[in-house]
Amino acid sequence: MKTVIASIGLASVVLVSATASAHAWGCRATSPTGSYGWSSGYRTRRAAVRRALYECAIRTPRGYYCRIRWCRRYR
Repeated sequence: MKTVIASIGLASVVLVSATASAHAWGCRATSPTGSYGWSSGYRTRRAAVRRALYECAIRTPRGYYCRIRWCRRYR
């Protein structure tokens, strides 16, 4: 009985993990200076956009801006 319960628990953890990673977002941001930032593996598009813009901003000189070039949902 304990083996069956452990197997069901393990199967549910694997299923939840596969579902979470199956719908991950990734984005790329660039600036006019050639700096870039990207993100991947985020659960929401908003989180992926914020991370890509942050990564681009820390590489971009003051006075320039970063823009999102694309976002993609990975399956």
